[in-house]
Amino acid sequence: MRSLAWLIAAIVLALGSQVAAMASDDTPCAAARTDDAIAQCRAAVAKGNATPRDLAKALWVRGRDAARADTLDAALADLDAAIAADPTLAVAFNSRGVVYRRQRQYDKALADLDSAIRLEPKSAIFFANRGRTFHEMHDLEKAMADYDHALMLDPKHVSALYSRGMVHYERRELDAAIAAFNEALALDPGNAVGLANRAEAYHDRGDIDRAIQDYNEALRCDPRYVAGFTNRGRMLQDKGDYAAAIADYSAALALDPGNIFALHNRAAAYVRTHDVDHAIADAGRALARDPNDATALLNRGSAYASRGDYTSAIADYSQALRIDADDIDALFGRGQAYEELGDFAGARADYSRLSQSKPNEREIRERLENVRARMK
Repeated sequence: MRSLAWLIAAIVLALGSQVAAMASDDTPCAAARTDDAIAQCRAAVAKGNATPRDLAKALWVRGRDAARADTLDAALADLDAAIAADPTLAVAFNSRGVVYRRQRQYDKALADLDSAIRLEPKSAIFFANRGRTFHEMHDLEKAMADYDHALMLDPKHVSALYSRGMVHYERRELDAAIAAFNEALALDPGNAVGLANRAEAYHDRGDIDRAIQDYNEALRCDPRYVAGFTNRGRMLQDKGDYAAAIADYSAALALDPGNIFALHNRAAAYVRTHDVDHAIADAGRALARDPNDATALLNRGSAYASRGDYTSAIADYSQALRIDADDIDALFGRGQAYEELGDFAGARADYSRLSQSKPNEREIRERLENVRARMK
C-alpha cells in the first residue's frame, strides 16, 4: 500500500501592518481610492495643494488593498505609480516586492525588498518578507539570517518566529522548530496554522499523541480548517484508529469536496477496514478527475485485492505501472495478485524487479524464493 499522501501546513507571512502616515485629511489625496479620486489627487499635486508623497501614499494604499484581494496586476499598476510618484516610499517597494514574490518573480522581489530595507533599515517587516522570498527560493541560510534580523529588530514579530520554525523544520532540526513555534504560539495562541506546524514537528519527532493534541486545538480555533482534518486523520490512521481517521477525512471533504488528499487517504482507510465498496467509490471519484492518478489506482487495486478480485487488482496495478514503471507499491501489489491467481511467472517477474531496488527487504526475498520453488 502506498504511504499516505499528506499536506503539510505552510506558514504564510502576512504582508505586515506596514505603517505609513496617510495624507493630511485636508488634501484631496487623503481618501483617494477610485480612479476619479486619484485623478483629483494628481491635479492637487500639480496645483501645489498636495505633495507627490501624498499621491504616492494614496496609490500605495490602493495597491496594497488590491494585493490583499488577490488582484495582483492591478496592485502592481498602483504600486508602480506610487514608486514613480515618490521613489523614497519604502512601504511601496515592500508591497511590490511581496506581489512579485507571490508571482514567483523572485529577482524582482529581492530587488524591491532590498530597496525597502535600504530606505528603512529598521523595519522588521521588510526583513521578514525578504526572508520569505529567500525561503521560497530554498535558500534557507539567507532566509534564516533575515528572520533572525527581523527578530533582533522586533523580538515579538510573530510571522518571523513561525518562519524561523519552518526553516528549522525543513532542516530536520525538530527540537529547534518546536521551540520557535512555542515562542510564536505564546504570542499568538489562536493561530491554527501555527499549531498545525508544531503538530507536524511533534509527529516527525515521534510524538504522535502531542501532534494530535495540537491538531485538536487547531480545529477548535478554526473548525473549517481543511488541512487540520486531513492531517489529523493521517495521524489517527498511523495509530490504527481508522474509524476516527475516516471521520476526519469525511469532515474535510464536506468542506472541500475535491480535496484529493482526503479522497486518497479515506480510500486507504476504507481498505484497511475492508469497506471495499466505499474504497472503490473514493478511488473512482479521484480517477474521474484524473484518470492517471496513480495513488487512486493503487488504492482501488488494493480494494479489489482485498475482495479477492485479483484480475481487477492486476489491471489497476498495471495501469499505475504504466504511469510509473518503478512504482514499488504497484509492483508488490501486482506480484501478490499474480501469486494468488497462481501466475508464478508473473509474480516472479515483479518480485525480481522489486529485489533489485529493495535488495534488503526480507519479505520480498522470501516471496521471490517461494514463487521460484513453486515453479519447479
